[in-house]
Amino acid sequence: MRTNKLKTFLIIALVNLALSINLGAQEVKSTKKNNKEKIFKTKFSSDELKTAPVKLIPFPQKVSWSNESAVIGNLHINDSKEISSLLHNEIKEICDENQINLNSSSDYTLNFSNNNKLSEEGYTLEVTESGIFITASNETGYFYALQTLRQLILKKNTSSSIQLCKIADEPKFPIRGFMVDVGRNYQSIPLLKKQLDIMAKYKMNTFHWHLTDRPAWRIESKIYPELIAAENHRASRNPGKYYTYEEIREFIKYANDKQINVIPEIDMPGHSDSFRKSMGCRMESKEGMKILKNVLKEFFNEIPKNLAPIIHIGSDEVHIKNPDEFVSTMVDFVEDNDRKVMVWSPGLEAKKSVIKQTWGSKKEPLKGHEEIDSKYSYINTGEPMSFINELFFRPIGEDSKNHVLGGILCLWPDVNVWSETDIYRQHPVYSALLTYAWRTWTDGIISRPKSYKKSLPLQNTPAADYFSAYEQYLIAHKELYFKNLPFEYYVQSDKHWELIGPFDKSEGDFIMHNDLSTIKYKGNELAWKEANGNTLTVKSSVYYPEIKPGQTVYARTYIHSEENTTLKAYINFDSPSRANRAYSGIAENGSWDINGGEIWINDQLLKGPKWDNPGWKPFKQKTWAFGIDSEIPWTDEELYWLRKPANIPLKKGWNTVYVKIPGNEIIKNYMFTFVPLDMSGIRFSTNRQ
Repeated sequence: MRTNKLKTFLIIALVNLALSINLGAQEVKSTKKNNKEKIFKTKFSSDELKTAPVKLIPFPQKVSWSNESAVIGNLHINDSKEISSLLHNEIKEICDENQINLNSSSDYTLNFSNNNKLSEEGYTLEVTESGIFITASNETGYFYALQTLRQLILKKNTSSSIQLCKIADEPKFPIRGFMVDVGRNYQSIPLLKKQLDIMAKYKMNTFHWHLTDRPAWRIESKIYPELIAAENHRASRNPGKYYTYEEIREFIKYANDKQINVIPEIDMPGHSDSFRKSMGCRMESKEGMKILKNVLKEFFNEIPKNLAPIIHIGSDEVHIKNPDEFVSTMVDFVEDNDRKVMVWSPGLEAKKSVIKQTWGSKKEPLKGHEEIDSKYSYINTGEPMSFINELFFRPIGEDSKNHVLGGILCLWPDVNVWSETDIYRQHPVYSALLTYAWRTWTDGIISRPKSYKKSLPLQNTPAADYFSAYEQYLIAHKELYFKNLPFEYYVQSDKHWELIGPFDKSEGDFIMHNDLSTIKYKGNELAWKEANGNTLTVKSSVYYPEIKPGQTVYARTYIHSEENTTLKAYINFDSPSRANRAYSGIAENGSWDINGGEIWINDQLLKGPKWDNPGWKPFKQKTWAFGIDSEIPWTDEELYWLRKPANIPLKKGWNTVYVKIPGNEIIKNYMFTFVPLDMSGIRFSTNRQ
């Protein structure tokens, strides 16, 4: 626990505020409601997912399972000279992980064959009692077949077995990406390589590298060394940290070996404080455009086209006097150097040859473009529980009239951090990455109601059953492959609640000590609404979309315990988005919520913890964060999944839980989170059955 560091860091933050005000990363705005709900349809049945003997992520397009498996201790690669050294190294890594010996005398063989009729990333994989047979049209297909093979092997003690099956697979989308912003908070090459390793295992093929932003310029510049000088970077954001061209080349080659393409982003003309300070001019000025051309030319000379065929030039969140001149000048220059251009949308308008990466909800004339979808896919805005169903149920390229190439999941660590690894502790990166890999490769949902984006489906519905099946996959991978990495996701489809409200202030407190099914309030009859999940997003289209600051909603559930026990659980109100620090702040000692949120267990008020920084509030609690707030790193106690869980006393039999969920600030998320860390011997119900 970083006790009281929040207070001591305030002094540093005040200095940084004088130097620069960070407006934050791209905010995600809400779309207009569409009242026409679609029917839930899927490519696979829930039973098909649940009964699969191996929980493959992403799930293959076609698979038939055998009831048997084969013990595999030795393996011989047939015609090993026909496969590349890259593939051979991948096979060796898989074998080493599972204590399998590569032995030329083994009767169990790994066989490769070519079929040019298969798609570029497609493959077939058959595992029999005598061997493994892989077919693809190129090295990429072989590589992805090996990633599936990796998951089919079950290691137990000192022996391994492999599930017999037959698979025919290919991705739904050609772009399956992950974006990391290193302009705001630098990340070392070894840490970034770890992300590539994980991406490759889940068939993600695009790494979007956001290399420049307000705080710092992270690309070596031989022609303009002032761009990477520490004195021209924000003092709190790893000043002077950058990547040499040798490091960039080596990193991209490493990614390519993992079948991952890298899209470097040099953000222009916005998010450019460090550029203006270094060069003494704005990017969109005549001098600025001249400098940018020289910067790009140096980049193209150092990083050849085969390593970076696509260059992202940003172009969003900025208003300039000469948008057409700037965009046409920079796009033409990049294209004249034989690179494809990518920009953000909404952003400055660009011609049809440019790929648009959508992030906001602003309606734009986006017809005729190639498009990459990043809407509602910002990890730093996602609460760890509810974000997963949002990613899982939202179709890639929803409502688009463009040629959708796929999607990119984005990680914007806007707020400062104590250390680079905190970025992965403070955000639900890996649960989101696996879910996004499933969506962009498998895309098993054909249609669904839009309401599923912010709330879990109702109990006993096909959608609820389908999501429950998917959760088994996430948890299986968490336990198998992420034991030593932050993976804060817990099954939530088995948590059932009821909500009622809204009431003004505390006028509904009387309900917490009775079992009324309906309540008359201000001339209206209020009924309990079903809600499911570890996190309840109260202000949503399903529950209370029109709830206002100063109003309160109440939740209740019943927990059955097989014995008297103490349940460890995360409890939280007002989960902050890590896109900024605009939230209500830390409660006083003994309280859970600075706004007055409370929880009762069997009519006994559950006291909140003793906080390290009780009563602390960010400078700005509404709209976008104040600059100083973004410079103060998160402390563990502010993010519920990083702090100590609460101890909740449960008696044998049924236990009653009531929760008061108030809201005071406009920015407040109106969320309540209750995450049991171990469900052994307990279950949730809304009717004590």
